[in-house]
Amino acid sequence: MQSIEKRCEGRFIVTRLRHSAAFVALATGLIAGTAYAQDSAGDASAPAAKTGEEQAPAEDAILVTAQKGGAQALQAVPMAIQAFSGEELKERNITTIGDLVSSVPGAFEGFRQSNGSRFYNLRGSVTQNGDSPIGYYLDDTPFIVTNFGIAPPVRFLDMERVEVLRGPQGTLYGQGSSGGVFIFHTRDPNLNEVEYAFEAESSKTVGADSLNYGAAGAVSVPLIKDRLAIRVSGGSSRDAGWADAYFGPYDGTPDQKGVNSAKNDDIRVVALFRPWDNVSIRAQYWNFQPRQNFTGFTASVKPPYFENTAGQDGYSNGDFTLWSLTATADFDGFSVTSATSHLEGVFGINIPLSPSGSFSSQFLPKMFAQEVRVNSTTDGPLHWVVGGSYQDGQGPQVNALVLPGLLINADNNTITKNYAFFGEVSYDLFDGKLVPLVGLRTYHDDRSFADGNGSVPTKENVETWRLNLSYLPNDDLTMFVSAATGFRPGIVQSRVQVESLELAGVPAVVALSPESSRNYEFGLKWRSPSRALTLGLNLYQLEYTNLQTSVTGGIDGVNGFANFGDATTRGIDLEVHWRTPIEGLNLGFVGNINDSKYDTVNEVIAVTQPLLRPGARLLNTLSNNYRVDVNYNREIAKDFDGFGNLSLSHSGDRLQASGITAEPYNILSLTMGVRHDGWELAFVANNLTDERGPTFVGTTGPLSGSGPTPRTLGLRLRVTSW
Repeated sequence: MQSIEKRCEGRFIVTRLRHSAAFVALATGLIAGTAYAQDSAGDASAPAAKTGEEQAPAEDAILVTAQKGGAQALQAVPMAIQAFSGEELKERNITTIGDLVSSVPGAFEGFRQSNGSRFYNLRGSVTQNGDSPIGYYLDDTPFIVTNFGIAPPVRFLDMERVEVLRGPQGTLYGQGSSGGVFIFHTRDPNLNEVEYAFEAESSKTVGADSLNYGAAGAVSVPLIKDRLAIRVSGGSSRDAGWADAYFGPYDGTPDQKGVNSAKNDDIRVVALFRPWDNVSIRAQYWNFQPRQNFTGFTASVKPPYFENTAGQDGYSNGDFTLWSLTATADFDGFSVTSATSHLEGVFGINIPLSPSGSFSSQFLPKMFAQEVRVNSTTDGPLHWVVGGSYQDGQGPQVNALVLPGLLINADNNTITKNYAFFGEVSYDLFDGKLVPLVGLRTYHDDRSFADGNGSVPTKENVETWRLNLSYLPNDDLTMFVSAATGFRPGIVQSRVQVESLELAGVPAVVALSPESSRNYEFGLKWRSPSRALTLGLNLYQLEYTNLQTSVTGGIDGVNGFANFGDATTRGIDLEVHWRTPIEGLNLGFVGNINDSKYDTVNEVIAVTQPLLRPGARLLNTLSNNYRVDVNYNREIAKDFDGFGNLSLSHSGDRLQASGITAEPYNILSLTMGVRHDGWELAFVANNLTDERGPTFVGTTGPLSGSGPTPRTLGLRLRVTSW
């Protein structure tokens, strides 16, 4: 009953943006001036990080593992991929996925229920229900909430690097990757040395009466040198509330102040065991608890407030636990990897309704996942990876609408058992200068929806494929053309939602058909011989079939979902990183511009939903976004280094299903500080211009909805041993 929740808070469907003149001018200049490298490790000034006993490579030789065939140099990977080192993330004050998406071309936050329940979109892939169109991986294990595609509420405390793959990744990553994949690589225990890190911060947000504060730390201890080590990391943070509450309608005198305070606690324990030189076993426990009073959207963003609460408290809480076990064995010519995980959680919301009612929705997901794969490790010319996966999950949902004299329960559960087999093979021609690749995945899903009225079973068999031809004439140039497919399992909705759509004249079913995508892409990466300049270009055409989207129902406030047609997104991704001749000064730019339109629309739906018509702008997508970074690092005194990062991120306007457009907005942020012998003190300023949005417009007024956190200024102290 997510739709009832949306009625309570307002309707927030994010849509595609118009072009930004500034972005077009900059993009045109970049294309005209030089070739563009789609994938970069990011800030060239970021220092290398250490994994175990090995020092990470220099930035011009950064390694990634996204193709599941062993480590590869980022420059040589023939796909749209970015890699962000842990040090770069911290220097740019990127601490959550919400911060990260501003550095990913074509990515943005699609919907925010709370600080621990957020949805992200990439290259036109959109979700507000159902499985996520973006795959999320914590190391080798997937984070999947069945039929409710939130991102993991992970903080970047002890992160080695983050890899972001743009475009469908259905061959290696399967369902839920029609838009792309985010892979979060955490730090391994060090088998030889003790490592430690500590971080403390405090800040003040405009509108809050108290300070935000947090502390985090990590320690790695070898128990048996070269064989066994353990690493423990975790943190706790408290953010003061900055939105007020009115028991009745807004009158300018709040009844409660600063009600939307938030807490975020997490702990990770990982053990690394290497019984033999060719075998490693990694066991990990991870628990994160994001909690927030009230929700992520307000009756107004400026001033921010909730109204008609009748003196009741709202909340948005979560508690997730992930267990994983990964084992790798290296043999002569090949390597075998097994990744096992179990995810269990509880999260949800409680929304007060005047005069004495409430709506609550709680999710209790579980997911067991197993993957086994084998990949070649020879120098070539033949490279291959084959594997299989199995998942057993469910997404129970407990819903209750309580009003005077009325109690409505709409409990339900979505159950899935699926398995897949996959493989990719490539061959080096002409000493590796020309490399064809082909990949295939076959997937079977037994999925059912159960409620008080019975069960609706479904079965789906899906094949996805990938074709790629890359040209690598030297170490500084990579070009490729590719075609790839992806898909997202069909949304399962309640019978009440089906009834509501049918009353509106919209054909509806409990279980929708899967949404599929097909991507055609040209990519180019180039870097100067000195590595001072890295440029990239991606041109893509992404075709969606059986798009799943929210549709207005015939019952007031109860909307549903339907497969309503097909759409095409044509876009350009840009990325530029320049280590300037001025010592310590580095400039960076990433951006996307696209044209996304409906190709076909179900005629019945088009009659009832006038925005859904062939040739119309695609709902729930961005048409442009970009980010500019200025980094400066240099010695300011003996053994003292100064550093700074100034960033401007832009998101264009958004057409919503209601016909309302959320206006463009810009976020300006600054981090600057000093380092000395493992110590670091930084001034951090987020949203310097105090942009409020809204980024999603609600139904209770032009300023209702959700927007950026108000301007926040603070200090951060860090101590590290590496």
